[in-house]
Amino acid sequence: MKAEFQNPLMKGLACAALDSGLRSILVFDASPATLQTMARLLTQMVAVVAKGEVIFPQATDTKAARQIVPVQLGAVKTEEDLWGSLALGRNGTSQSVIWKAGLLAAGKELETRIVVIPDLSRLSLAASRACVMLMGAEVAHLERHGQHDRWQPQLFWLAGCDRTRIGTLSPHLLDRFALRLSGGESPNSQQRVMQLRSWFEQFDQKQFPGDGEWEAAPLSAEVVEGLKQAQQIQPEVLPEARERVLNYVGVSGGYSPRRDLALLRLARAQAQLAGTAKVGEQAVDAAAALIGLTLQLSQPEMPPSDSTATDLDDPQSLSQGSEQENTQPARDAAQSVTEAPVFESDTQETFPPTALPLGGPAIDPYLEDTVAPEREAASLRLPPRRFKAASLGRGAIIGVEPAPIPRDLALISTLLEAAKYQALRWQAFKEKPNSPQWARKLLDKRQANGHVPLILQAGDLRRYRRAAVPEQMLTLVLDYTSLKECQWQGALLPYLQWAYVERASVCLIQVGAADAQDELRAEKREADNILVPRIRNRLEVNWGRATPLAHGLDLALQTLRHRLQHGRSTVQKAVLVVITDGRGNVPLEASRAGKVTAPVGRQGIEDAMAVAQQIAALKGVEAVVLNPQPKHYGDLPVELAQALGAKIAKIPNLQLWEVAAL
Repeated sequence: MKAEFQNPLMKGLACAALDSGLRSILVFDASPATLQTMARLLTQMVAVVAKGEVIFPQATDTKAARQIVPVQLGAVKTEEDLWGSLALGRNGTSQSVIWKAGLLAAGKELETRIVVIPDLSRLSLAASRACVMLMGAEVAHLERHGQHDRWQPQLFWLAGCDRTRIGTLSPHLLDRFALRLSGGESPNSQQRVMQLRSWFEQFDQKQFPGDGEWEAAPLSAEVVEGLKQAQQIQPEVLPEARERVLNYVGVSGGYSPRRDLALLRLARAQAQLAGTAKVGEQAVDAAAALIGLTLQLSQPEMPPSDSTATDLDDPQSLSQGSEQENTQPARDAAQSVTEAPVFESDTQETFPPTALPLGGPAIDPYLEDTVAPEREAASLRLPPRRFKAASLGRGAIIGVEPAPIPRDLALISTLLEAAKYQALRWQAFKEKPNSPQWARKLLDKRQANGHVPLILQAGDLRRYRRAAVPEQMLTLVLDYTSLKECQWQGALLPYLQWAYVERASVCLIQVGAADAQDELRAEKREADNILVPRIRNRLEVNWGRATPLAHGLDLALQTLRHRLQHGRSTVQKAVLVVITDGRGNVPLEASRAGKVTAPVGRQGIEDAMAVAQQIAALKGVEAVVLNPQPKHYGDLPVELAQALGAKIAKIPNLQLWEVAAL
């Protein structure tokens, strides 16, 4: 194998260029510079394999060669950006509607596109669904705005992702990536800033590519010649290689047949690079080592002979035998790799190295089988809409898009879009014979003063693109001082499951937590869904001394009132769950002032009841009180539920041995 193909990242790119089944590549913990370098090298390798020479998008002979065009997908790509949209003619005079092809549908006949995804965990929902549909597909269909099209996708996919964010991705999306490589150790925020800074400093003004250009250092002659020779070899896959693949890919967990095929295709592509005519067990072992797979099944156990028989009554011999059995597959794999023949050339020549990192150690390529999921059950679907008023969407601004109707307009983006075509529009206006005289005089007067008014058209209108917002909300008031002797986790679980299924936003109000900044006040934490770590981690906090129940209910009242009644709210239903024994020993005024004025008496309890009555007056709130059944003042939870107008449910008490364990 050529010297430069010893680099795992370089070898993986070469295999993807040779085999069409490996065109989707996922690189773990790849820095922006590494991913950009890999995209450039892949562009050149694809061109070499396709035509035997490096061809870039600025090539003029488009009939003789297919162009290699890189595109980038991110967090703000929409269906219009990916597939296409209707637009007005931009020749200055025509007002006809034309079809503008998208990033994944343009250049179907004369272009091969390298789709680069810098961060897979931040990919937009529309782009994620497009990846699931197009990766590995032989035919793509388009039915949109009256357009009917069908073509064979010519796409290469190169995505980067932090291994700690795998749990947020859909398993269907991850399953589409056939080849998985390791780009290096996971950097912290400071390291990432330094990497970005050093990457930008290596460019000067002359080195930045212009419009439509994709500049890169040319591949060495050794790599180009190796790819050409590998393309001429068609290795034979032996039956033992197919059996060896089954020992690496288990059928439990997130098993997919794509994994078997990807490993066999990778072994075949590596055999092409090595110049081997047959793909055997050694090629499969080398391919598994490249992506970080380990043997799942041990070798068949041989019957012991008289000289090697093990005494079944000796525990020490049994332990030694099990250790030898566990280490035998690893030894066999290492021995098969070291026994591979090594060929040396008669002459040695040094070529300039390609600027590509060595990559990090190979890790488990299928991390989604072992990490805890941090995503919704149907992460590739839009949130369900149960209320018509919430369909308008008033979420955070994530971009702009063409506006079919003048609603929620982005004025700056609209003016910038119109400014692109002012010269053509004013020229067309002057050449138009029936243009009004008053308009001509106004234009001449404005031009004399140095001010030219903008000509706006319907196609210039842009509106804000907003993220989907939840239309249901779970508000949880958790009194930690009442959780000592009850099974509150099981009682709370159905409401957490409801919030997960409905993709409801969550507001956790902590009352009497041990680590509170001020023990006289409750604390509020909000999140978009129940899977956010700052919500999950706060459910298991120890209890403190004070119980500012009135202040906790007051925070719940303010939150519910704001989310249900203020502005263009999209929350149409709120579920309030209160877990408390009702014994609030901090008055509301003391919580607001930050100090307690004696005597207190029942003032804290009375303040909690008064706030509960205000919550009961809100519309769209479904309240539930979970009663921990305290030994003293057992009627307080019932009175609080009556004041809230809420349902009440009892929480089972812990057994004696469970209380002793606490």
